[in-house]
Amino acid sequence: MSVTPPPCPECQAVTEPITVEGEEVWRCTAPDCNRRTYGTGDENDDQDLPSYSETDADGVVVCFHGTGEVDIEATAELAAQDGPDEDDQEDGAGAAPAAAVWEPEAREIRVKDLAHVLAGGWVRIYSDPPEGWRHFTEAAYDPDHDTTVAITYSDGEVVREWPWPQALLVHADPDTIPTTTRPGPARLIQR
Repeated sequence: MSVTPPPCPECQAVTEPITVEGEEVWRCTAPDCNRRTYGTGDENDDQDLPSYSETDADGVVVCFHGTGEVDIEATAELAAQDGPDEDDQEDGAGAAPAAAVWEPEAREIRVKDLAHVLAGGWVRIYSDPPEGWRHFTEAAYDPDHDTTVAITYSDGEVVREWPWPQALLVHADPDTIPTTTRPGPARLIQR
């Protein structure tokens, strides 16, 4: 019996089966997408996918949540642990090189998918006119009962947005703000 691969929930590309910690999951085959899925069609199921790590082209180990979203904290912690050991340095060799730091990325996401972001972050919804970056703490959307997404911002304001527009998402603390306007490095500045 053949199984038809489910499309990637993020970019709709073809997926391929892989086994992770004894479980069969589906991995997106698009080169710029790290999304994984159980393939059930229910995105809430994918929140339980096991975390994983991969080495990028520069040799930096990047940690991912099970859904393929970069785990910035785990990646930064791992990079700090991979710094040179004091025993490996020669006397008088000067300062050790800084450990690689993972630069936050601005990712495109649909407004409805903000409900699956667990820790909040910065969002810039593509709209007319653009509102700019706002830090949110939570988003709620139930397609069976809601027609809009309720986004709670750090200042306590709750705004309802349509679920289908695209937005940019950056995982960063509220004490910084992204300056980017497109997907890629977030270029954070202090508030």
